[in-house]
Amino acid sequence: MSTKNKDLREGQLITFADGVERTVYPLTIRQLRNFMKIAEKLDVDAEQGLTDQDIDNMVEAAGIALQKVDPDLANDPDALEDALDLRCFSGLMAASMGNEVEEAPNE
Repeated sequence: MSTKNKDLREGQLITFADGVERTVYPLTIRQLRNFMKIAEKLDVDAEQGLTDQDIDNMVEAAGIALQKVDPDLANDPDALEDALDLRCFSGLMAASMGNEVEEAPNE
């Protein structure tokens, strides 16, 4: 028996760089398997900054996290890259892992 439990968890509303608000839920175990394969590749060194490969991995990780939220966006890497900025990517990763999304202060 398959039961959806979206009503059992609130999800977190995140505003993306494209101006669209999406409610993000924690990853399922199946999604987590795929996500962890990509997360292991994320190797951001503060001295080197982000490489093109790092950004590609970030977009792929975001696609996995958004697969059930917005499948059209998740399956279009170019559109996804345009819809992401560092702030919403950080929130997306936190929400996907079941953590609270902390709002960055507006300065």
